[in-house]
Amino acid sequence: MAFERIKLGEMLLKKKLITKEQLDTAIEYQKSLGGKIGSIIVKLGYMTDEALTREIARHYNMEVTDLANMILPVNLLKAVPRDIVEKHHLIPIHQTNKVLTVCMSDPTDYEALDELQFVSGKKIETTLATRDSIKRAIAEFLDNAEREGEAAGERPKSAGRLRPASKGSLAALRDATESSLVDNVRDRLTGQGAKINTSMVTRADLRAAVIPVLLKKGVITEQELYDSVLELLKRKGVVDQRELSDRAKDLGGR
Repeated sequence: MAFERIKLGEMLLKKKLITKEQLDTAIEYQKSLGGKIGSIIVKLGYMTDEALTREIARHYNMEVTDLANMILPVNLLKAVPRDIVEKHHLIPIHQTNKVLTVCMSDPTDYEALDELQFVSGKKIETTLATRDSIKRAIAEFLDNAEREGEAAGERPKSAGRLRPASKGSLAALRDATESSLVDNVRDRLTGQGAKINTSMVTRADLRAAVIPVLLKKGVITEQELYDSVLELLKRKGVVDQRELSDRAKDLGGR
């Protein structure tokens, strides 16, 4: 998606979402410590991450991508060099032979777009997400990249030193199988002449498709599924065991 060449700070100032003094402060902060202007504006408390993302989406008529529920195919790990991912705070979400789609919090970061186009040799398209969601996606991206390196025989950075697995690492390990499944489905469909944008497939979609198959084949029962969901809700603090027990007694007494 092409944009008018206006910097994010200037756009926010023009729309009176920040003041000239706030923008000047953010620019001075950037000169001293570096960083992206949008991230600095959020860090200084001039706008929230969500409010800034909504405004950018409104201004450029873009939809906000839900990275938390998106499956990123494994082969995307090689679409963008790791240093560019970390330097420009972006994440690749889809690619074809000619186009690479990346998710960014600031689609007016032309330096990132120009560098990415030069490195990839492809046309760059952008989607939008909050900085926090991109940060989490990048953490998962790097976890996957590290595992890919280990699978290829490279020495892991943590070799020689044992440490507990982080929640992010465990989540990435869990989701790797889902990503591989999506890659396999896409490859099979492509081989039959079909076209599919895997970035539109969410984890929720994949799991929703799997559950009826498991029930139909008798791998799990509806009661087991209910118990599993209930246990998950308990761990998340959504339901309370005492309330459930009281409710069960009430129902039993009727």
